[in-house]
Amino acid sequence: MSAQPAPTPPHAGIAAYRHPDLDDVLLCVEHGRRWEGLIPLTSSEVPFGGFCSWGTDDDYMVCGRALYKERSRR
Repeated sequence: MSAQPAPTPPHAGIAAYRHPDLDDVLLCVEHGRRWEGLIPLTSSEVPFGGFCSWGTDDDYMVCGRALYKERSRR
């Protein structure tokens, strides 16, 4: 019996999530992976200078984490 590799988590390879209707709303993997309807982005698709927009309704807490942008290789 050969060992099979562990299944890849559904969010593997995802660097961020984009809101489908609000282009400037991006969420990091931690805050976006449980929301239905968000568009997953790989690191090559993340806009340069993107930050996580997650926050509470009263703006008491805001993530603001910088989103990783993979550099193009030359």
